[in-house]
Amino acid sequence: MQFQIEGRLTEADSHRYISHPFAVPEGATRIEIDFQYSPKRTERYANLLTLSLFDPQRERGTGHRGQATQHVMVSPGAATPGYLPGPLPAGTWSVMVNSNLVNPGPPINYHLDISIGFEPQGEPVTWTRGATHPRGQGWYRGDLHGHTIHSDGAWDLDGLLGFARQRQLDFVTLTDHNTLSGLTQWDSLAADDLLTMGGYELTTFYGHALALGIRQWIEWRVRPGERAMADILREVEAAGGLFVIAHPACPGDPVCTGCCWEYGDVMPGAARVVEVWNEHWSSGSNNEGSLQLWYDWLNQGYRIYATTGTDIHGAPDPALEFAFNVVYADALSEAAILNAVRRGHHYMSSGPQVEFTGMAESGQTAMMGDALPGESGELAARWSACRPGDRVRLIGDGQVCEELEAGAAGEKTWPLAGNRWYLIEVRDEAGNMRALTNPIFLS
Repeated sequence: MQFQIEGRLTEADSHRYISHPFAVPEGATRIEIDFQYSPKRTERYANLLTLSLFDPQRERGTGHRGQATQHVMVSPGAATPGYLPGPLPAGTWSVMVNSNLVNPGPPINYHLDISIGFEPQGEPVTWTRGATHPRGQGWYRGDLHGHTIHSDGAWDLDGLLGFARQRQLDFVTLTDHNTLSGLTQWDSLAADDLLTMGGYELTTFYGHALALGIRQWIEWRVRPGERAMADILREVEAAGGLFVIAHPACPGDPVCTGCCWEYGDVMPGAARVVEVWNEHWSSGSNNEGSLQLWYDWLNQGYRIYATTGTDIHGAPDPALEFAFNVVYADALSEAAILNAVRRGHHYMSSGPQVEFTGMAESGQTAMMGDALPGESGELAARWSACRPGDRVRLIGDGQVCEELEAGAAGEKTWPLAGNRWYLIEVRDEAGNMRALTNPIFLS
């Protein structure tokens, strides 16, 4: 049984969800979809169409990849990465064309060939959840943002694991775009030396966000007047996940389609974590812009914490220097790591080690992420593993209070001076960030 669908899109059709229903009869065991569109590129920038598949009850996956020719297969026992295997219920299915970007110029023509088969299929693969040997309270280093072939990555799950082990991480997180398809296998790959954490990247036309700790599908489509980003945030948090605004100042269309954060209802709204360090510091993600946006939110009175994420998609240039989150958690577990990130008990670093604490006049102490009462007391920082030319900055309310040469290691104390929040930056001689703490607040 076969269906053929054709469509034509102009610039006015950019940022649409275009559903094409088709009927699946009883007894179907395999669905294959071949998708083609052209032109792929208009002058400097690429057009971007992606696919999502829905059965009568649920989404069966999204292939957030921009190839001009795409193939999708789902069956009870197997599926194309990005899509979910399982029974094929009879009824009305839908393949959705997501017009992430249609550039000015020639219209896009697309073609869908849908084939339904009834031949016997193999048994599904089952995965047994792995385990990481329990470890107690302490500092753990890892990544909260990574991709594989289950969305637009160039490597499989083993590639992401290898990257994490090469960098001697304690935890690594799979966050493919709008899909859960890799998570069951990913969870099976946890081992004593490496905790595998899950989630996905909510990828919309006007911004991306990480839904960390989530293993259930949450409707990711924002529809003006029907479903706002604030609704999605609440659903992620209600499901026990952690919502992180991703690379908010990254260039958007047409440079990085949908990458710039444009949701006024979550600016930051109820969001309490934002990724300010995406990829390496000098990447095209405009990390300095994200940092200054975060400082502005802090100055508005939001107690919002920062993270870093490699946003890794494949084997990187060995010369690139990535930062990781260094988290003080009660245990090496997904729940404990995410709880610590919610509280800001972590810093970001591409190498230097940093301690940052505060003590009020009353004797109450605070670590990064915490608050101190009153305006009298002392801040203390200690750092090590710095390089020649690195400089340490005490930042108060977004301004440099003091800057000094880091040396290989050092320490410094400062009296509280009336600002509402403080943090530590370590930058190299060119101004690139090498370490960044979360704030200590004054209540």
